[in-house]
Amino acid sequence: MQIQLRAPQDRELLPSLFAAIDEALARAGIAAALAHDIQLISEEVLCNAIDHGCRPGREHEVLVEIAIRPDRIALCFRDDGDPFDPLEHPPPDLDADIAARPLGGLGVHLIRTLADEIAYAREGHHNVLHVTLMRRTPTD
Repeated sequence: MQIQLRAPQDRELLPSLFAAIDEALARAGIAAALAHDIQLISEEVLCNAIDHGCRPGREHEVLVEIAIRPDRIALCFRDDGDPFDPLEHPPPDLDADIAARPLGGLGVHLIRTLADEIAYAREGHHNVLHVTLMRRTPTD
């Protein structure tokens, strides 16, 4: 099963997109825990693409594709924002005092923690982030 959804340009409209993702995952019989991880990753990537990649007054394309396979869930996020490779950023120092830590980076850390595979590419004018989560049991 494969689904492709276009994200709205406005963060306030994202709940309807997340509801559509939930519905598709439920129809495919994806376990709640894995569906939750997919939602967290989707929210982090899409919010960042909208907040940091969309310029006011310009129409942007932000897409998410979800391919459900027997052994894995493959997510592909594609946006036409400025080039941004989230994997270039070093992992945050989680042991550092919170006041001493720079802002940002925790979302990418979350994605790295939840994903089994993650890869970034710049394809033409698009940022493309591939995230794979393995299905550990038939009920995932």
